Amino acid sequence: MTSGSGTPDRALKVAVVGCGNISHRHAEGYANTGRTSLVGVADIVAAKAQALAAKYGSRPYGGVTELLAAEDPELVSVTTPPGSHAEIAIEVLGSGKSVLLEKPPVLSLAEMDAVAEAEQSSAGSVFVIFQHRHGSGAVRAADLLASGALGAPQVAVCETLWFRPRSYFAPDWRGTWVGEGGGPTLGHGIHQIDLLLHLLGPWRTINATAVRLDRPVEFEDVSMASVVFESGAVATVINSLLSPRELSRIRIDTTGGTLEVGHVYGYSDADWTFYPVPDASRASKLGLDPGVRRTDDSQLETDETDPWTASAGKDVPSNHDAQLNRLVDDLLSGRTHGTTLTSTRPTMEFVTALYASALTGDPVHRADLTPGHPFYRALHGDVPQSRISEAFKT
Repeated sequence: MTSGSGTPDRALKVAVVGCGNISHRHAEGYANTGRTSLVGVADIVAAKAQALAAKYGSRPYGGVTELLAAEDPELVSVTTPPGSHAEIAIEVLGSGKSVLLEKPPVLSLAEMDAVAEAEQSSAGSVFVIFQHRHGSGAVRAADLLASGALGAPQVAVCETLWFRPRSYFAPDWRGTWVGEGGGPTLGHGIHQIDLLLHLLGPWRTINATAVRLDRPVEFEDVSMASVVFESGAVATVINSLLSPRELSRIRIDTTGGTLEVGHVYGYSDADWTFYPVPDASRASKLGLDPGVRRTDDSQLETDETDPWTASAGKDVPSNHDAQLNRLVDDLLSGRTHGTTLTSTRPTMEFVTALYASALTGDPVHRADLTPGHPFYRALHGDVPQSRISEAFKT
């Protein structure tokens, strides 16, 4: 039997491992689909598991092993601290179940490949939470850029300018390579980095700098990179935890115009804009009065015929609900969900290359990130902490 939407008329059995703050986004998102049954939640802190289970009408367990022995979920969300993701994912896959990893999916390319190997021998699959791919704005942008309707990308800017006080790092796993795996490049900017790569395609080379200016961490609190893409496009990427007026922004200048999205933790369609290339008359007047502020905003008027405006449809904000709703639909309908572990490897390669470049002072080519690369097994490349601290000084 199927519902009117074509989705099988049954509930997908789901579970959540790790009952901290982000677990509530998963549990709530599953509930909001109206097509799931939360069969169990697990946490090594009993009170956390009990609280989440009570709120969402589920059963609490002390860990993933206990949960899998008692329940038969089809999909397990892993929302524990990042350092435990790979181990838990491999255990879930070993039971034949599918896994949804909260970002960052793993802490190294070696861990990613270990999870991928477990996936190959499992009946289950691995998916990753990168919800910004799934808002309607990004769906439209990806389609229009891929078709060439917005022109060819040439220059891009990717910014994650966020603020986290020193108290944010009070939990003992935060601020450490072992617990968090990295700073804002891995744990925060990875959202915007993933969306940038989703829109622009494969990257080729990265030159990067990372610094620790203020926060009590083992890694950076600010990073920046210049990137060359296989298409020839170039981009700058900056990630910060020191920015009081928070902003998440991607701007892509193409041969057809400027596509831009600005928000903080999630966008709606209203946060996206597209400005077509100015016509010859307007372009001929640009820069004629240096230092004089423009009062003529005619170039910003909406053109109802431009591809971006014409593609507008239902507004789907880029939150967990957007991706979870699509994932549940895909699994119940037997479709492939696009945000797979494999599809997110370029993002982890990007993060790896940024740290490698920042710590070595050399450019990093994506093609070099093989198992023999010094940074393949850890984002710090096994560089002694004293040298990391020295490298990240300003």
